[in-house]
Amino acid sequence: MRTRSVRWRRGSWVAASSVVLFANTGLAQEQSAGELEEVVVTGVRAAQQAAIDIKRDSLQIVDAISAEDIGKLPDVTISDSLQRIPGIQIRRDAGEGSQISVRGLPQVSTLLNGEQFLGANSITTVQPNFTDVPSQLFAGANVYKTATSSLISSGLTGTVDLRTRRPFDLPQGLTASAAVEGTYGDGAEELDPQGNLLVAWNNDRFGALVSVAYSNVNLANYYSGMQGDQGWSGRPNEGGNWPGDANGDVNGDGDADDVIVSYQGHTAFNRFTERDRIGLNASFQARITDAVQLTADAFYTDQEQYVRTAGMAAEDKWQRWEWFTPLSSRGSGAMVDVSNDPAVVDLRELVLVDQFLLDTRRLKSFSQVARTDAKSQNFNLELSFDNGGKFTGSARAILADAEQNIVNSYADIDLSNGSQWGIQNNYYPGGTQNPYPNGYAGFPQITVDYRGEHVRFSGIPDIVNNLDAYSIGALSSENNSDREADMAAFRLDGSYEFTEKFALDAGVRYSERETTQLGYDYLAPFYSGAASNGSGCLVKWKATDVILSGGGIDGACTAGDAGGFYTALGRMPLSSFGNNVIRVTDYGDAQGVPPVYVLDPEAMDDPLAFHNGLFPGNVKVKNPGNSFGVDVDQTTAYLQGRLNGGDDVPYSANIGLRMVKTKLNVVQNNVGAPQPYGAANADAGDVVTDREFNDYLPSLNFTFDLSDSVKLRMGYSKTMTLLDLEQWGGALTPSYAISNAEGGRFVIVGANSNGNPELDPWRSKNFDGSIEWYVNDQTMLAAALFHIEVDSFIERGTVPMALPDQDGVVRRSVNVLTNVQGEGGTLEGVELSAKHAFSELPGIWSNFGVDANYTYSPSDSGRTDIGGGKLPFPSNSKHQTNFVLWFESDRLQARIAHNYRSKRAEAFNQIWGTEGLTVYQSSTSYIDASVSYDITPSFTAYLQGLNLTNEYENYYFQWESQKAYQFGYERRFIAGVRGRF
Repeated sequence: MRTRSVRWRRGSWVAASSVVLFANTGLAQEQSAGELEEVVVTGVRAAQQAAIDIKRDSLQIVDAISAEDIGKLPDVTISDSLQRIPGIQIRRDAGEGSQISVRGLPQVSTLLNGEQFLGANSITTVQPNFTDVPSQLFAGANVYKTATSSLISSGLTGTVDLRTRRPFDLPQGLTASAAVEGTYGDGAEELDPQGNLLVAWNNDRFGALVSVAYSNVNLANYYSGMQGDQGWSGRPNEGGNWPGDANGDVNGDGDADDVIVSYQGHTAFNRFTERDRIGLNASFQARITDAVQLTADAFYTDQEQYVRTAGMAAEDKWQRWEWFTPLSSRGSGAMVDVSNDPAVVDLRELVLVDQFLLDTRRLKSFSQVARTDAKSQNFNLELSFDNGGKFTGSARAILADAEQNIVNSYADIDLSNGSQWGIQNNYYPGGTQNPYPNGYAGFPQITVDYRGEHVRFSGIPDIVNNLDAYSIGALSSENNSDREADMAAFRLDGSYEFTEKFALDAGVRYSERETTQLGYDYLAPFYSGAASNGSGCLVKWKATDVILSGGGIDGACTAGDAGGFYTALGRMPLSSFGNNVIRVTDYGDAQGVPPVYVLDPEAMDDPLAFHNGLFPGNVKVKNPGNSFGVDVDQTTAYLQGRLNGGDDVPYSANIGLRMVKTKLNVVQNNVGAPQPYGAANADAGDVVTDREFNDYLPSLNFTFDLSDSVKLRMGYSKTMTLLDLEQWGGALTPSYAISNAEGGRFVIVGANSNGNPELDPWRSKNFDGSIEWYVNDQTMLAAALFHIEVDSFIERGTVPMALPDQDGVVRRSVNVLTNVQGEGGTLEGVELSAKHAFSELPGIWSNFGVDANYTYSPSDSGRTDIGGGKLPFPSNSKHQTNFVLWFESDRLQARIAHNYRSKRAEAFNQIWGTEGLTVYQSSTSYIDASVSYDITPSFTAYLQGLNLTNEYENYYFQWESQKAYQFGYERRFIAGVRGRF
């Protein structure tokens, strides 16, 4: 057994340190040659001024962030930096910013230097996910809130344009910058390296730039609450076979006609995420003539990620929902129709439970690993013409490809003796055997209390301290996927200035994008010598309760002898894994959970090798419901007029029309006959859908200069954004569990139906206005109004559906998570922002500044909750605030930042598809801080602290007392030194 300790990663640190050694060598050479000519002025004040300039000079409503220095955006990730912009909301992944939404919606287009960007972690999704993209490679980012016709790829509510550095952006001559950092999290307790380097040179005619960033980070977060996702919840009726229930009145309210909220299980675990990522940006520019310029860019990312999970769970193993006694409950007042007959209404009150006394059938520990390899490369070649005359133009070609491979491995480790689900006398080639000889008997009475700030467990038996009691119950490698995408685009743009007051822009663009997703599981052959097919029955769940009897499926492989059918997994003590056994002691804020033994998730980092080591010959078997191909071809043309005028009130405007023709080719898989032993249903052939649609998207932007410092902007546009590709291509993917109460049958417990090629894309009408006061170069006040009418949208919800068990017989209805075509809704709000440097104050106070904003964005999805109230769009918070206080003197810089967002809807129609029953995330607040000191004009030392208040995220079902689960994130600290010359 091994323990976790703080450790230095020598190889990574040597690589990162060499960045600074290289930079120091370059500095010494330049100093000795007497060629060090200038130091670029940087810092918080300069970054704020750059962001103000971008906003003031734009043709539309835009907000921006700019790097404080080469290789230094104000936050660790692009997403964390973007959340400081009004209207930007983010999701976190292992504590780092990942996905973003603009004005409450995730349908956000991402550009790289003004053209479409293909990221490895958003191959099939529209919503950007920047966890694999190093922030140090960027000079900044612009977020366009209103569309212009020349902005060819625009999102529903906004467009993010990531800006890399190019050689002509920098002073002539040689420019170099390097940084080396150490990062530490108080949960992971790892000291990790990061480094970045930029080298650029240019003269009056040519320039080249290379920038590279490397990091290896270990991130900790924690989970406690209901087991599984929101679909692992139910609402059984009173009057069933409840523990200790004598009269059917389970909650003691005097009647026996309620329905009770139930969870399939309760769990606590830690999750350590390791990300090893490298990014490269290379750029070449040449002034071929005084009028013609060539720009070539290459942008590359490569991330290897391991998400390692270990913890414990108490559950009923999918045997029943009535497996606990409610110790604390209350009526919700909401009435639920429990009838499965549309002609019959049977209304019962939904009872909420926040303290459970569990009749625990299965107490287990578990380990999981999810390995993700993600790579992307984006190439740009651009030729621009500008001879100072009336015509300017450009031709641009884009090539990109990306791939993402996800492989999982799961290990369930049981503490029972198997009698609770009838596996004490399993049959194997050597005879009968109990795979759990040292486990507990009976049903431990465990209490789970959700009433406090954190989940509290009590009554977990002492057997968890006995390593000999732990035995492997199941192993699998499932829900794996290979995603690939290729993209090519070519565009021509031109502008002609007829007069000083009128110009015309026009352009055409053609793009192709091909995307495939292969979902698969690894299945191992068992008992080749005794199997009916002669080569071994293929089994996904290598488990102690999987009996190779064919599962009632005609023609299925079986294995056994005259004594009976064999069981897949025999006795496998956890202790047999030797040094790969660890003890989990850290559950974050979860209370009352004792240490448990688990298989070290790191032992499964190569899932296929791990499973082949135990069960040779694993086979990659396609999951047709999770496999698809989508090709998108788009032809775009636009015409846009730019005009300006006015004497008393100068104005400028752009008015245009963009025409987009979209062709879709969608290849889905027909989901065929069920297969035994947990395998996915058979692939019954392809379904190919070809369709096309045309969109005509007008845009109008007006800017009025009410004075030299005050601008009034107004905008109108129509937008169209493609769906996540899985929403067109996915199929029905059923989920099964073994029911020992039904003789070991694989029963349907849920399903996921993702794809419908006839769904419409997102479309909206956007109305915007803003007033902006530019007090000086470093001070700005702004207020913006927006009103968005979403004509068509897609939302996720659950619906009940009668589906067959794995033997093909329909016996029950289950929740199916599916896509629903929305009827439209509205999103509107106000954005207030202020940037101010207190330069006018005396003494030290002149070194302070603020960057603050508030967004109010109520939304109406057109749906109502279970109580009849209006439901917002998913993931949208009504209130969001950002406040940054900064200080900058000659050498010292400091910054503290606070981000708040109010509650948001996570998912609709939860708990057996109950109409309107919604999962919410509670409000969150995050505080980050940084300080830096310029040791010399060329060298800076700095320190950052992230999530200083150790924030956690709470999720609940409709009512805040009906808590579902909690995520906790660690504090993180970064220390480093940066050189620039």
